[in-house]
Amino acid sequence: MQKGLSQLQDKFPAIKEVRGLGLMWGLELDQEGAPVVGACRERGLLINCTQGNVIRLLPPLIVGMEELDRGLGILAEALVLL
Repeated sequence: MQKGLSQLQDKFPAIKEVRGLGLMWGLELDQEGAPVVGACRERGLLINCTQGNVIRLLPPLIVGMEELDRGLGILAEALVLL
């Protein structure tokens, strides 16, 4: 998860910071995160936004690598909108 999110940070300058522990991860953005949440929801990925600009990811403990990759792909599609 950390590797995938760090790669997204390298690709999208809107991501100011990637932080997390275990499977609880956050992406601090330099702008509002609501559009990313909405775009992810439309694509079938449920995430939320805290503090207005922090995207929070909380996958289940039984998540597989294929599902993580799919989720990161959806997140990347949504981040393109920023």
